[in-house]
Amino acid sequence: MDLKLTGKKALVSAGHKGIGLFIARRLLEEGVAVAICCRKQTDLDSALAELSQKGEVIGALCDMSQPDAVTGWVAQAGDALGGIDICVGNASASGQRGEGVKPWLASFEVDILGSALFYEAAKPYLLQSSAAAIVQIATITAIEHHDVPISPSYGASKAATINLIAQLAQRWGPDGVRANTVSPGPILIEQGRWDDIRDRLPELYERDRLQHPLQRMGTADEIADVVAFLASPRASWVNGANVVVDGGYTKQVGF
Repeated sequence: MDLKLTGKKALVSAGHKGIGLFIARRLLEEGVAVAICCRKQTDLDSALAELSQKGEVIGALCDMSQPDAVTGWVAQAGDALGGIDICVGNASASGQRGEGVKPWLASFEVDILGSALFYEAAKPYLLQSSAAAIVQIATITAIEHHDVPISPSYGASKAATINLIAQLAQRWGPDGVRANTVSPGPILIEQGRWDDIRDRLPELYERDRLQHPLQRMGTADEIADVVAFLASPRASWVNGANVVVDGGYTKQVGF
């Protein structure tokens, strides 16, 4: 299927590693010009070296917990690309541990406030697009309890972003901006979180693997494919959805 993405321009927050890197790569393969951001220069350099082999990509340093940095990155990237058609909100303070205020503040500043400001800053550019789309990356932990040793701030903040996206779909939809969420289940990426869990906590890894009907973890490519579709004009009638991509890991009935 031709996703009709050739020539589009996309911003992917935290597109330097993990799922974000795979999303940026897939969009580049579909002919999209991509801007990524992250917090460390070494990570940015490594990602750009890899992604530049796939297409037109630029990058900048941006701490998504800093409002001025977020709005500055969006303006810089939007001007450099000559517009913005797609925003993929992948940045997250996920994996926070411990109790008290610190993990909650981190999740609020990055996942909720950072995401909201990202889309607000991009809105003037999106309004100039004929096929504007927002895709927020959330998690199944936002919709169903997932027994992993991290702060509950992760699931709670991602649940808030699902609500944010649903509201943007209604508020900005009349202006031609679609907004959807993708909620991945456990995803195995080399040197990623579940790769680490497989090494350190094999019983936890096997427990979760066996809860999948296909008895395997998902791959980042399987998430990137769904994101690319939702971001594309081919998904023109999908708006305000939370698409769970987990291979049947969650046991909710989707109606």
